[in-house]
Amino acid sequence: MHLLLVEDDAELARQTKLWLREAGHACTHVDRAETALRLLAKEAFDAAIFDVGLPDMDGFTAVEQMRARGFGVPVLFLTARGDVTDRVRGFKAGGDQYVIKPFAVEELLARLEAMERRSGAPPHAGIRQFGRWAMDPVKRRLREGENVVELQPREWTLLEVLLANEGRTLTKKFLLEKVWDIQFDPGTNVVDAMICRLRRKIDTPGQPSHLQTVRGKGYVFKTVP
Repeated sequence: MHLLLVEDDAELARQTKLWLREAGHACTHVDRAETALRLLAKEAFDAAIFDVGLPDMDGFTAVEQMRARGFGVPVLFLTARGDVTDRVRGFKAGGDQYVIKPFAVEELLARLEAMERRSGAPPHAGIRQFGRWAMDPVKRRLREGENVVELQPREWTLLEVLLANEGRTLTKKFLLEKVWDIQFDPGTNVVDAMICRLRRKIDTPGQPSHLQTVRGKGYVFKTVP
């Protein structure tokens, strides 16, 4: 993987780069969020690793700006801020994984591998169709004629989980585990918020939604609403 490491602790960055390279990854290091955002606009990265306590902008805000600018690069937060509220904020900002300092390098590498599996299409994957949409698993986007919708990594993973469980009512707990890898209920609307974003992208205005709410239970996905 070609990784962007955004970390202002010089010694930690040096050691982390060494570990990543020993594991076979290419790694570019910067120590400022603004520098990272400029690089993301010019270079292709497979994933980005963000510290939160950066000197020019906190990592949560930087990733929010990434997503607002349309950068779909998977993000792993690597930070000492391990409270539940911080982790939830990281996921809501657009993060895909969250590792707390001090960390074991084995966990960091395992989380990166998990992101790579989620972001990469399996070798047999081809174009899939649901409703009016054709799903391109390589480019991770939806197409209807000339109309193209780009999905962020977490949105794509959510859609894949929904498709794999079409017609079943999926609880928020189930979706948190499968999409966010969270084994607890953070008591926030992170699932509801992403369901709403996905609806805005895939539903036809004035028509029934592919994603229907089952009050008090969760959500059910239907390819033909």
